[in-house]
Amino acid sequence: MSPRRSPLYSRDDARSSDSRLARRRLLRTTALGLGWLAVPSRALAQDDEPAEDEEEPAEDDGDGAETGNGDVVEVAVVDYAYEPGTDSPLTIEPGTTVHWIWETDNHNIAVDSQPEESDWEGHEPIENAGFEYEHTFEVEGEYEYHCTPHIGLGMVAEIVVSENGDAGAAGPAELVPDTATTLVVATVASLVAVLGLSYVFLKYGGVSGE
Repeated sequence: MSPRRSPLYSRDDARSSDSRLARRRLLRTTALGLGWLAVPSRALAQDDEPAEDEEEPAEDDGDGAETGNGDVVEVAVVDYAYEPGTDSPLTIEPGTTVHWIWETDNHNIAVDSQPEESDWEGHEPIENAGFEYEHTFEVEGEYEYHCTPHIGLGMVAEIVVSENGDAGAAGPAELVPDTATTLVVATVASLVAVLGLSYVFLKYGGVSGE
């Protein structure tokens, strides 16, 4: 007659079996969760890709707000500054026309330096409010100029002509799409949460002791 198993042995055996079952369920759930985390990444990548039949937006006609080949940028000649240009360089693309508008009196445009291939002469006659002058910049490089009557008051300016336009002024954070940043943060947070739960369940077995 075979010996009977003790109740203690039966409880331990059942507890071990339940623990293994809980671990298998947890690992299966974790794998499924990690698989679903990859879905938003693929969907976002597809959304960011332009449709083949989607038309590109038309370029700005040149209302002074945008820079680029054939565009026009307005610069106000006012008080003791060229705006923009005095506080920080005006960055444009080759082929952009800069249109200066005199808003106050007794100003001119005297060229200090420019690329060797350029022939910009500025506008040295002194003009008053209402006068306008423009020049199209084709040669890449840095252009520096000043107002003769007010150079002592800091009325100087700089223009930078570059193929990159004003894109270089953007910081690293601005170059990363907001949607991509949000997706990365959400994915990392979800992954940490899943791994944390996995650790707890695997460590303690997921089954409460009696």
